Amino acid sequence: LFCYKRMDKCWKIAKYFLLDQEANMGLEQENPVLFLEQAKEAVKQLEDCKLQAESALEREKQGKLDFEQETEALKQKIEKTIQERKKELESSYEQQLSQSDGKIKKVQEAREKAKNKGIKERVAEESAPLKQENVELKRQYHGICTREGAPLFCTTKLFAILYKPVSFSEVLGMIFLFLLFFGSIPISIYYFLMPHRILFLVGIYLLDILIFGGLYVFIGNRTVGKFRDVVNQGAEIRKKINRNKKQMKRLKKEINKDSNESHYHLEEFDDELSRLNQERNEVIAQKQNALHSFETVNQNIIRDEMENTEKERLTTLKEQWQQASQERNSLEGKAQELQISITQKFEQFIGKKHLNEEDLHRMIQFLQEGQCKSLTEAVLKLEAPEVEPVLAPAGESDSE
Repeated sequence: LFCYKRMDKCWKIAKYFLLDQEANMGLEQENPVLFLEQAKEAVKQLEDCKLQAESALEREKQGKLDFEQETEALKQKIEKTIQERKKELESSYEQQLSQSDGKIKKVQEAREKAKNKGIKERVAEESAPLKQENVELKRQYHGICTREGAPLFCTTKLFAILYKPVSFSEVLGMIFLFLLFFGSIPISIYYFLMPHRILFLVGIYLLDILIFGGLYVFIGNRTVGKFRDVVNQGAEIRKKINRNKKQMKRLKKEINKDSNESHYHLEEFDDELSRLNQERNEVIAQKQNALHSFETVNQNIIRDEMENTEKERLTTLKEQWQQASQERNSLEGKAQELQISITQKFEQFIGKKHLNEEDLHRMIQFLQEGQCKSLTEAVLKLEAPEVEPVLAPAGESDSE
């Protein structure tokens, strides 16, 4: 159908030009001035038509660009609005979840605090007999010292470390004290307070041994040597105390590892945590449903509303673009018709290179001023103005 219409149009144009050519045939000889004026007018119309077509093309390009830019801007605006609405929706539910998490954390901290308190109370309760036994053992040792007349400092930790250690930690303590008194102190005095001479170092060590060693032996003779049975009994008592302390540590460790929390009465906290977790799960479910509804329904509603708001303006832009396109097509068709008409009617007589307003105007002047008698002479003069046209002699003209 399209090809048929094009062929029909071409046939009509050809028929029109053939008829027009027949009507104007001989005009270039009979009235070359009129012929050139018609050519000039046709060329002017063709140039005007081309300029109008170019203007329509620019308006078409600009209209297309405006329409595409506005369409893209609307698309981006819609996407931005949808993302903002989605973020607002998510933010609302995230805020609720944050509040729920805060409440859950607060209850968990209170529960942990109550549990720790319960553990301490349980440890204190179950280790109370051992603590009471240690108190009685210490009182018993004090009573022995008092009854036997032994000095009360025999019951101190320092005396036990220096004279009767009964545990590995007390042995390490004794070694540390010996290194301190018989190693660190004399060496420090030698390096920081005395001249660096071997004789001074020997003297410092002798004085150190005399003072601390003599004091150690003197106290030992006055206590261990004189009240050996009391010291031995004290060592046995301290062994029992240490065994009780180890047993209390073991008991505390077992209680901390015990997974049974029924001793601490945490049911109220557990019920509250269960309720809060249930609320949190409900908020998560509501969030998922709301997001699903937004993505399947609400965002389409937003898109339709925004598109309807801008529909009239975009339709106007599109119509302006299409109108400019139709105008350009019409003008290009008209220019094509004019070009064919000029080619058919004038180009074969004037030449394609002279089909412009300036050359046509000059040829009209040649004819009007009498410089040329025919269209051919005007064309030749235009191409070679220095060559005068050859005219027949007057006598021959009269005889003819």
